[in-house]
Amino acid sequence: MHRQTLLSGMRVLDLSRYLPGPYATLRLADMGADVVKVEEPKAGDPLRHLPPTGEKNGFLFQMINRNKRSLALDYRRPEGQELLRRLVVEADVVVESFRPGVMASWGLDAATLTQINPSLIYCSVTGYGQEGKMAQMAGHDLNYNALTGVLDGVGRLGEPPGIPSVQIADLAGGLAASEQILAAWVHRLQTGEGTVLDISMVDVLYGWQAYALSLQQSGHPVSRGNHVLGGGVVGYNLYETADNQYMALGALEPKFWNRFADAVNRPEWKERGLTPIVADPDLYREVQALFRSRTREEWTRIGREADCCLTPVLSLSEAVDSRLAKDRRAVFSERKMPSTLLPNGGTLREEGPGPQVASAPRLGEHTEERLAEAGCSQEEIARLVREKVISGGVNPG
Repeated sequence: MHRQTLLSGMRVLDLSRYLPGPYATLRLADMGADVVKVEEPKAGDPLRHLPPTGEKNGFLFQMINRNKRSLALDYRRPEGQELLRRLVVEADVVVESFRPGVMASWGLDAATLTQINPSLIYCSVTGYGQEGKMAQMAGHDLNYNALTGVLDGVGRLGEPPGIPSVQIADLAGGLAASEQILAAWVHRLQTGEGTVLDISMVDVLYGWQAYALSLQQSGHPVSRGNHVLGGGVVGYNLYETADNQYMALGALEPKFWNRFADAVNRPEWKERGLTPIVADPDLYREVQALFRSRTREEWTRIGREADCCLTPVLSLSEAVDSRLAKDRRAVFSERKMPSTLLPNGGTLREEGPGPQVASAPRLGEHTEERLAEAGCSQEEIARLVREKVISGGVNPG
């Protein structure tokens, strides 16, 4: 069975916006789920308009919402809410990302919708979860990373915290949501029972702090640059090269550090690779000087030949054009947008010529199609358009 058909038959109504929820449903859509993105008629998901933008949508929206359909429906109005409840009857999954209480104010909360469809999997994706004193607070990826100790560990000793260029919390939340939806799907197939899921991005990040917590509990609190994985040792660090590029040395295990020491003809270094830099600053300075004596290309060749976990630090443009990316089909061009690279994310790897991908939908592109599937007549659809309850590619008559 191809990966793109693994979830054939799963029907998802996605009311989430921006990145975490849509990333979760992207992973489901890539594996064959029928994901219908439910958007407000006037502007749709705000991510559509986030720069940089192409001819139709923002590039990030295009990447995150491929393989989905779009239904433009005003769920803030009673008529739209009633229509959405009709769609829930035959849905398997609902995903939403509003602040706690918002869906309840529209009569679209888990308690209401699971009464309509007891087998429904209802997934809420938020920053701080559905309960607690911070549940109603605004937040973005940077805030969630800041509050869970992640940012405090990013950067060099004695320097301010760094800002990751990857949305760690947003993507972690989306990944956790897709994982738990799949677990709930298996449970539903076995029992017929639905599940209500409360996905909190801070919860996920706390779980990702296992290594840092293990150090803290052993009496070694983690901060910037003071531990093995944070640039605190010579054998696991970044080094500037002669051509002002950088190499990543990840020789954690003694065997890899010993291979590196042999490759550079420094056998006297073998016992010192994981010694904290603060305890052996001379070794750190020696290794820095050695790396500055050769170019990145030379060091890349040494790393490949020695097999010692030594790799170049690539720019994004270099990374997507690398042999690794090509071998893994990590990025690809969609037929209708040949100039736009789309990240695979691990859900689309297939044998043969490559994955079949549908472009991210225009706002309301599938409104009429989806409502007709739900049993709405052409007359009813036309009336809903005239009353501005729905929009998108339909004739109001």
